[in-house]
Amino acid sequence: MKISELAELLNGKIENLNEDVEIKKAKSLKTADKESVSFLADKKLLSEAVSSQAGAIIVDKFYPEINTTQIIVKNPKEAFYKVLDILYPDDEVIPSVAKTAIIGKNVKLGKNVIIKDYVVIEENVDIGDNTVIYPFSYIGKNTKIGKNCTIYPHVTIYKNTTIGDRTIIHAGSVIAGDGFGYYQKNGKHQKIKHVGNVVIGKDIEIGANTTIDRAMVDETIVRDGTKIDNLVMLGHNVEVGENTILVSQVGIAGSSKIGKNCILAGQVGVADHITIGDNVIVTAKSGVGKDLPPNNVYGSSLHAIEWKKWKKIMFYIYKLPDIIKKLNPLK
Repeated sequence: MKISELAELLNGKIENLNEDVEIKKAKSLKTADKESVSFLADKKLLSEAVSSQAGAIIVDKFYPEINTTQIIVKNPKEAFYKVLDILYPDDEVIPSVAKTAIIGKNVKLGKNVIIKDYVVIEENVDIGDNTVIYPFSYIGKNTKIGKNCTIYPHVTIYKNTTIGDRTIIHAGSVIAGDGFGYYQKNGKHQKIKHVGNVVIGKDIEIGANTTIDRAMVDETIVRDGTKIDNLVMLGHNVEVGENTILVSQVGIAGSSKIGKNCILAGQVGVADHITIGDNVIVTAKSGVGKDLPPNNVYGSSLHAIEWKKWKKIMFYIYKLPDIIKKLNPLK
């Protein structure tokens, strides 16, 4: 695709056009070559843009110091994301059910459904139009999957699960496995049976190797528009609100409720029966042990510091009780 054609698709204005070259790739400023398009969204990277070998750079205004052809748009980042869709279209797939797939009784398949090799679908499953299920995935009985969903390889979805339209579940994820619940009897851990289910809303993406446990009773719920990274764990009876983001290695214990439009950064841990309000951000590696009111940023993580300095700090932390006692002898 020529630079001029790409600019037209982006509703962009061309400046400094040296040559209307063919653009075949999208690359970073550092790695781009003559056949690549890149973008400048942060003026801190202006020096990289000046030295870039890109065929064209998407910018928000004309930069006279950049000799490369520039495509001027309102929002370079969003324009570049559109470029990714243009230059790297999804692979075309033909609706079909593989001969090696095992399909149970009373399974309903919508229009243009694609079932790849070695998929197992139990009885009474309902799969909506244009959904794709990749090899080696398992769909338990009485499960309902909406329209335009993508289930990648080796996904396991236990029985009685509901998944809304346009949901993406990446490889290795387990949806509706048993919740982690036990009680003590005669000095031994006795398993608590979990008979609830999982309800996944619409327009949700679930990263690779994420686990979402079924409820003991009632439902574990992930509401519309939420995006979940790889390696996230949601316990039984957890509820996650609309448009929330859960970053990698977040763990949420049973019966906790997360509001809408929240962000839980990497490795945040939430104790059981906690309520986090709407529009909350929790910074990376923080532990949440009590309810968090809405519309605020919370965090308790420690930034990495030089090791010898940290050992000195720890020395004084251990000494704090004695130091306080000396400073306040009457207490």
